[in-house]
Amino acid sequence: MSYSNMDVKSKSKFLKIVSGDPQDVRILDAAPVEVFEHAQGNKAPANCSGAMCDYCAAGDEKRQKFLCNVYNHTMKSVQIFKFGASIAKQLKNISKTLEEEGQSILNVDLKIESQGEGLTKKYTVTPRMTAKPVPEGLKLHDVGVPF
Repeated sequence: MSYSNMDVKSKSKFLKIVSGDPQDVRILDAAPVEVFEHAQGNKAPANCSGAMCDYCAAGDEKRQKFLCNVYNHTMKSVQIFKFGASIAKQLKNISKTLEEEGQSILNVDLKIESQGEGLTKKYTVTPRMTAKPVPEGLKLHDVGVPF
């Protein structure tokens, strides 16, 4: 095996959706936490601290993100799901449809998959018809603190 062929399996606290490898998850938080961040090119995004933020003052537009705990059935662990507007819109539509049927998005498993890479990556969220059991007593991550 060479370095370029390594199959690295890391247990991160963040949910990662890789093209061709869909994940089945259950949302665990009643509501997501809203955060704002600034893109930093190839570096990790910087958290926006509000109106007096240096990035905002420099004219750098902030991006809306959401954070919530999910149970990842694939990894069998609680992870933090950080997502932007495209996934948020899909989750909002799924939640509204479920509410019309007297159900909650918290009781439905979701299949999350992606296609493409980088800036062309597109995500699709699909509710599963059958929900798998989620273990009791799970320890959730504190999504209200900056990372």
